[in-house]
Amino acid sequence: MENYRDFPWRNPRRIWHALIAEVLLQRTRAKNVVPVYEKFIARFPEAADLKTASLEEIESLIYSLGLKWRAPLLKQLCDRLAATNGKIPNTVEALLQLPAVGPYVSAAMMSFHCGRRGLIIDVNVVRWLCRMVDRPMDGETRRDLWLIELADSVTPRREVKQFNYALLDFSMEICAKVPKCEQCPLLDLCAYGQRRGQAPDPAPRSENSGEIV
Repeated sequence: MENYRDFPWRNPRRIWHALIAEVLLQRTRAKNVVPVYEKFIARFPEAADLKTASLEEIESLIYSLGLKWRAPLLKQLCDRLAATNGKIPNTVEALLQLPAVGPYVSAAMMSFHCGRRGLIIDVNVVRWLCRMVDRPMDGETRRDLWLIELADSVTPRREVKQFNYALLDFSMEICAKVPKCEQCPLLDLCAYGQRRGQAPDPAPRSENSGEIV
């Protein structure tokens, strides 16, 4: 894992720190989340500290990220974490009952921090999958059954954490909005890459959650 991008939430001191990070990463560039995440866990290093978190303070901490709608949900999540001393559920069903947690966050927690299989389907991964089969995408493509089934088919049963981190980094750095096809080890398998230059990119950026480029 020495070649992976270095983000502090990938090796958190507390598992609930990772949960906070995954919530902050929704529709937000990962590099912009780093200073906000570090300020957040410095202010609230232990779950018990979250008891003092006010909505106003949370709004102030995450102000630079925009998407103000996250503040009330984060406040509710902080209250829940404080009540359980930072204990995080280890099933998708239970995670989805937490405030601010949706399919992407629950899948990320499963594969990155709970040692279980989870399908990572964020905007960058959707773009990569659509390019592999040369299909267009929009803001709703991530919900399409064909794409979910394709993501499931390429996600291994073992070493899921390593695969998903590699996939996130690859889709952020190589198969980016402006792709670096000349550096791609999958070029021979990519339908879009094989015809690049003959048609415009069929994959505009969509609204989604997770680490984005």
